[in-house]
Amino acid sequence: MQVEVPEYTVAEDVGVDPSRTALIIVDMQNDFVRPEGALPIEDAAATIGAIGRLHDFAREHAMPIFYTQDSHYAGDREFALWGEHCTVGTPGWQVVDELAPDAGAGDVVFRKDRYDGFFGTNLETTLRQSGIDTLIICGTVANICVLYTAASAAIRWYHVILPIDAVSAVNEFDLQLTIRQVGWLFRGTITRSGALRASPDAGIQHPGALDK
Repeated sequence: MQVEVPEYTVAEDVGVDPSRTALIIVDMQNDFVRPEGALPIEDAAATIGAIGRLHDFAREHAMPIFYTQDSHYAGDREFALWGEHCTVGTPGWQVVDELAPDAGAGDVVFRKDRYDGFFGTNLETTLRQSGIDTLIICGTVANICVLYTAASAAIRWYHVILPIDAVSAVNEFDLQLTIRQVGWLFRGTITRSGALRASPDAGIQHPGALDK
């Protein structure tokens, strides 16, 4: 069966106000990114460069950089679904070296044990205290932790920006599903990592009428 992907716009120039925008890097951990990991995503390593560009952009403009880190302990119920992965303290649990968080520079890591980066963490409190209303979300896996974190952000009325070259999925269908949901249902901005620019006058983009 073939499924036609509805058209969507990829914005080529996206201005963000650095004082109101944060970068969220989702689950770029060895178990997902490395081929020898417990749950390797084939295209995840190819996104490291794009995520690195986003990281450098955020750092250059003093934007907060937040990480989600999938974190499990022995006997976690999720192991029945996916097998053992991202067990706290193991090499597979660590964020890949190329994107490792720097606590000295203010990076904050939120450990989570489910798909949603807001669930069971103080991510929302941290964002509210920082005056953030716009989130650039990237990482893996597109239709799981990236999508559910983006969804949770959107229902809290954060504006979501999704750089599609900085997101990886198990297959193309899952990637396109994620892009469709973020752009259409959540009224987010679909773009690429190189299209972002700092614009202090940029404000949160409110959704208009639904596209058909």
